[in-house]
Amino acid sequence: MRRLLIPVTTALLCITGAGLASAAVGPKPVHHPAAVVAPRSISVTSPPASVADEPVVVDQAAVAARVKQATQAVLPDAQIGYEVFDRVTGSVLTSQDADRPVASMSVVKLLIALDVLAGDKGTTLDPGTQQQLHQMLADSDDQIASNLWTAGGGPAIVTRMVSLLGLTGTRAPDDPGEWGDTMITPQDTVTVYRYITDQLPEFHQDLILGALSNTPKVAADGFNQYFGIPDGMPNTSWAIKQGWGTSGSQAVMNSTGLVGSDRRYVVVVLAAAPANSYATLPGAVTAAAGALVGLVQPNSVPATS
Repeated sequence: MRRLLIPVTTALLCITGAGLASAAVGPKPVHHPAAVVAPRSISVTSPPASVADEPVVVDQAAVAARVKQATQAVLPDAQIGYEVFDRVTGSVLTSQDADRPVASMSVVKLLIALDVLAGDKGTTLDPGTQQQLHQMLADSDDQIASNLWTAGGGPAIVTRMVSLLGLTGTRAPDDPGEWGDTMITPQDTVTVYRYITDQLPEFHQDLILGALSNTPKVAADGFNQYFGIPDGMPNTSWAIKQGWGTSGSQAVMNSTGLVGSDRRYVVVVLAAAPANSYATLPGAVTAAAGALVGLVQPNSVPATS
């Protein structure tokens, strides 16, 4: 996984998608055997009853056509995978290529944070660790992520989280030092957010969601994090974890998070394109998120039937 630093004004465009080859940087890649995966079963804790919980019937073909048209208008080569989950009804509203693996980039920091919290046997973490986790998630601080990745055994973190959460398409990177090349899927990323909202103790949940809700526009490395959900779904609340970088010959942009009143919706958009599209891909991700906005803001775009 390699980060390309470009001016913030150039980096306003983004998206994420298809299967990616892991980058082979540094030592010869180490191939890890697939972990034994538990069934994908996360219980749903519904937001307060004040939020409407009527079942939603979605015109899947219309949504898919709208996403495709919007993203191809920005970047024809973009490969997009997405899923939108409604926590109130406990149902997937729409998905496309939701089981196709994509390099996680910084989205894997969610797993790193959850692994640290899984080892916390007390009610609180020490202030220093709390600050590290907040900075790693909100500012997308790579150095903190690298330190915690090494301390946690690198790929063993992914293996533990796959087992704990019941992930089915997530696997550790071939090069154990390249945490950004951990492979994830839209479906698994939805499961990660459902675990955070429905399974974590309140203190741990507040720590993670507090960081994701306070993500600044400019990340620690100078990249503009407001592609995808923030710019594509304006006028709504969000708690996000973004990812960007290159893997092998591909650029990757991922926009993931909780959206709407009471964090009702989980929205995941993963995108990839040829590496020379790095500056344009954020705009494609934003276009994809914008095409999905009718599902989380029903009055914005007619997305249901």
